[in-house]
Amino acid sequence: MDTSQFLNRNSLKIALVVLVLVLIGMMATGAGYAYSDSPEFCGSCHSMKQAHGTWQMSNHKHLTCTECHLPHQNLAIKLITKVKTGTNDTYHEVLRDYPAAMGLTPKNKTIVEDNCLRCHQSTIENTGMAVGGQDCTKCHRGLIHGINKSEGGIEIE
Repeated sequence: MDTSQFLNRNSLKIALVVLVLVLIGMMATGAGYAYSDSPEFCGSCHSMKQAHGTWQMSNHKHLTCTECHLPHQNLAIKLITKVKTGTNDTYHEVLRDYPAAMGLTPKNKTIVEDNCLRCHQSTIENTGMAVGGQDCTKCHRGLIHGINKSEGGIEIE
């Protein structure tokens, strides 16, 4: 039996198998994406234990880490930033070379600021902060992760 006869006889079976595999792949990808958006995932790294603990005690504990730390303009920008940030974090976690005091890069600070304004727009709309270009973290820096700098770094076990 040649290939064309095999495909003619089994084309429906092959199509169903491919469809099932595609569906399983999509479900696995969706589950992975959802889990990587969870605070449990972010807090699972040694270097994020303190940030995760302070977030749990904050009045923003109902939000996920990505709601503040990733952009929300559109899904493509969010995914690109998530991959870049996740790759960087994984790289430093594996090498165990996080700095002793962790902070936001200027780009990440802009993302956090934009997310503050996105959620709190109605609160600030009649204040000087509504003009934009303001620094929410100047006064509210310790609101989520405490007033001291996160210890960062990694203890060698």
